[in-house]
Order: sequence, then C-alpha cells, then structure tokens
Amino acid sequence: MLVKWFERNGYTATLCSGMTMAWDALSKSTYRLILSDLRLPDGDGIMLLNGLKEKGTDTPVIIMTGYGDVRTAVSAIKLGAFDYLEKPINPSLLDQKIKDVFETAKTDKSSKIKAAHAQTQPASSGSIVFGRSPLSVQMYSHINLVAPTQMAVMIMGESGTGKESVARMIHERSNRAAGPFIAVDCGSLSMELAPSELFGHKKGSFTSAIENKTGFFAEARGGTLFLDEVGNLPYGVQMQMLRSLQEKKIRPVGTSTDIDVDVRIITATNENLEKAIAEGRFREDLYHRLNEFMIEVPPLRACVSDVKLYADHFRKEANSELDRQVISISAEACIRLENYSWPGNLRELRNVIRRSVLFSNGETITLESLPVLTEKKTDSEKKTEISLLREPDQEKEIIMEALERVNGNKTRAALLLQIDRKTLYNKIHLYGIGL
Repeated sequence: MLVKWFERNGYTATLCSGMTMAWDALSKSTYRLILSDLRLPDGDGIMLLNGLKEKGTDTPVIIMTGYGDVRTAVSAIKLGAFDYLEKPINPSLLDQKIKDVFETAKTDKSSKIKAAHAQTQPASSGSIVFGRSPLSVQMYSHINLVAPTQMAVMIMGESGTGKESVARMIHERSNRAAGPFIAVDCGSLSMELAPSELFGHKKGSFTSAIENKTGFFAEARGGTLFLDEVGNLPYGVQMQMLRSLQEKKIRPVGTSTDIDVDVRIITATNENLEKAIAEGRFREDLYHRLNEFMIEVPPLRACVSDVKLYADHFRKEANSELDRQVISISAEACIRLENYSWPGNLRELRNVIRRSVLFSNGETITLESLPVLTEKKTDSEKKTEISLLREPDQEKEIIMEALERVNGNKTRAALLLQIDRKTLYNKIHLYGIGL
C-alpha cells in the first residue's frame, strides 16, 4: 500500500520484507529516506538504527509503530531516528514528514557548503572549548589523570553543566577510544524494561519479546557505557547491575547462560547519592563500585571568568546553525552575563546566546539582544568565588559557613570553597569541625 502511495506521489520506493533484504538494498544503492517498521521479522528498527550508526550511514530514518510502542519509538529518536509515525499511517502526515526530511537535508547541505567556504569564521559546532577558571582547570587535570585507567568514574554536577561531555572526554582520552560510547538515560528505564534494555533478552522470554535483543552492556563491549542520572536506576535492577560489574558478566533476560562483557562504566548524577543511600533508594555497595573515582563538574556561577569564553563559543556555534554573522558580544552584554547566576548552567547559557544571535540586528550581541535575565547573584553566591587561600586566618570559620550553607554536603562545600574534597576532609579533621 505504501509503495503504491509513493509511486502515485512521484517517489521511487524499494520494498524490503526484513533487515537482511534492507541491508542488501542499502549496499547496492543510496536512498534519501528509510521508512522502517519498529518490529521486523528478523530484527527491529532499533537494530537498524544502530547498524546504520556503526556503518556511518546518515540516511534519515522514520520509524513506523503501533500505539503501544510509542515509548520505544521515542527512544529510537534519541538514537538518531528523524521522526516516527503511528499506524495506521495518515497519508497527509506522512507527506508532511517526508517534506520535513528533505527540507532538513537541504538546509544541512547548505550549512556544510557555507562552513567549508567560511575562512574567517569556521563553524565550531561539535568542537570543545576549555574553561580556564581554577575549578575548570582542576576538573581537566582529574579527567587526564583517570582517563587512561580502567577505574569506574562518577561525575557529579548540577543539571546542564555538561556531564555527558566530560564522560565523552574521558572515553576519547582512554585506550577504549576506538570502541563504542553508549549513553543511557537511567531516568527513562522502568523497572519492567530496565533488565531487557541493559542486559538484552531472548526471543519469547516475555510477551513482547518477539526477537532477540542486544542490551546496552553488549553494545558497549570494548568501549564505555555511560549511565546518566544513575540515581534514577530502579532499585530492583541495582543488584543485577552490581553482579554484572563484579563478575564482568551479564545474563540476558530469558537465558541461563552468562556472557562476558568488557565495559568501562562512567556514571553521572546531580543527586546526593549518600542521602539516597540513607533513605534506602540506592545500594551502598553499588555506589562504592561505581565511585572508584569522582569528578566534580563545577556550576557555571562558580566559574565566572569562563562565562565570556563559553558565550563566545556558543555565538560561533549559533552563527553556523542559524546562518547568522554575529561577530562579537558587547562589553555591557558580557557584564550582564557574568552577573547572572545561571541556574541552568551551560545549557541555559547556550540557549540564551542562540536566542540573542537570532534577535541581533547587527554584528554584535547587545543588551537589547539578550533576553531578560532578572535573577541577580546573592551575597551567598558571590562568596563562592572567595578562595580559602586568600583568607588563611579565617579558614575554620569559612569552612563552617560553607558546610552550613549546603546542609553538610561536603561535595558542594568543596565546590564553594574552590578546593577538592580530599583537602576539605583534611581541613575538617585538622580543625576538629563536627558535623
């Protein structure tokens, strides 16, 4: 039915009955669009997406799915699918989504051509900009220290600070850089689906298991598995996770055989897991297994000297993405940016700069271009920039104030004081500070 619809509307379409036939067709010809059912006789749309990614194929994919699989289709979009369609297929909606695919491809091609010819202002999207503040430099030194090892790393930081970028940096500087980097949002894993998503399953092991599934652990074999917001991992799955890490084996759902997996684990969280352990929501043994080395990503408000640097990076990125020619940020606008507390951290700064580039009438981002940033730094936040080294005679009082301000959270107190956590522990012991 769909093939006939394509032909009536001026498209040439190839029909494949499954994954095997699709790979054969893709090896012989190039296509502008792939329309794939989520469930296939010899695989599924997720496997197709992963295969395309491995082969470096950037052909857009639209996933077709029944109502009950919409959540999985959304997961497919996170893996790189352009969009999804619910069955039965609405022809007008299909037509619109195809036009969206081709329009996006046209825009991307135009952007690539412009970027290739732009000598004075090359596109910076995807490049890395390094902060120069003391806390940022300390973080990079920790990344360089732990990256070559096989230690499990836990990345602590507020939402929007770029924890996944830090994880990728560790992966790229490790001896696993040639292997896969698989990122998993633990918040999206339900108790029912998590074992299957993480460890895979055998066909027929439960009602909807119509095909064998490769889990995230197996996909990351030889590389790095990044578990974002690991504090959201269902408690019932945490024991299975602990066993897999201890024995370096996984057991897919519905099987009785273990599979060896060589995977490095990096986790990230913006939650106080010590509190979660005390409340019985997170296993202490798993916490210590995951936290062999901790890296703290500082909030943007604690790295004021980096704000202009990051803002300029996002300006260049927005120029490329939005086809603009904004070449600078005014001094007044920079002051406004530096005096804002950035509760959303780098993610919020990027959004503000993108909007400002879009609304700029000239070549400079001015105060008028910026959205309203009404929140001012409090006296408490301004004190986050005060180093203990500048007031050594008041160290004990400053440490006690910092601990009180963060309700005894030593990780956040160390960030406030601009020292590492080990140094803070030593000073707490030195001054006999009770908690």
